[in-house]
Amino acid sequence: MIALSVRAGLVAGAFAFLAGCQGVPADYKPDPKLKTASPAALKGRVVSACVITQKGKSSVSTAEASKACGCYADRTFKAMDKAEIDFYRANGYFADSARPKAEASQAACKLA
Repeated sequence: MIALSVRAGLVAGAFAFLAGCQGVPADYKPDPKLKTASPAALKGRVVSACVITQKGKSSVSTAEASKACGCYADRTFKAMDKAEIDFYRANGYFADSARPKAEASQAACKLA
């Protein structure tokens, strides 16, 4: 039961990470570890959430999803400025100003 709750939470978070149009759940609490995470760890979280979302949307393999999601995370973080990365660290999801950048990365990396 706990594993199901954790997975549901990750999927809900994944939608926010992927710059969807959905709002953030009212009871969402960002992981405090984000504040001190390395840039590589931040990207890793985005990749993990992205892979979960992609596997839920299609029958793509984990390896295929990981490659496309790595592309997405790299492009998105390269496009974000320091304030947008700081916002992500504090909140666990992309700022409104970063969403167009994430959406462009999503399209460039051919994510559904």
